[in-house]
Amino acid sequence: MHEYAITKGIIKAVLEVLEEQNITAPVRSVHVTAGVCQGLIPESMQMFFDAEKQGTPLADAKLVITLQPMVARCPFCNVERELDEPILICPSCQGVMDMIKGRELAITAIEVEDEDDRA
Repeated sequence: MHEYAITKGIIKAVLEVLEEQNITAPVRSVHVTAGVCQGLIPESMQMFFDAEKQGTPLADAKLVITLQPMVARCPFCNVERELDEPILICPSCQGVMDMIKGRELAITAIEVEDEDDRA
């Protein structure tokens, strides 16, 4: 259920950016990149987003989630590979690999309506 808290945080952060930048146009979409290690369920996030956005400038916005796969690199032999499971043993030299992607959680874009679209 951590999707609820994360989704509320995303909405709060977007509203803060809109306020800081004095943007009053309605939001079309919010783009988020989430690493698979976050363990998020995109459908749950969408459900919470749809419920929590009501009464805000995000009322008609879509939540667009891009899942980032796990990627690890071996510091010994420089092998880099995408992982299906968080097993960080290098298949080449058996060294311990470093996770370099898969833990991200970031708002990557906020799309707002143009003035011309509202005319």
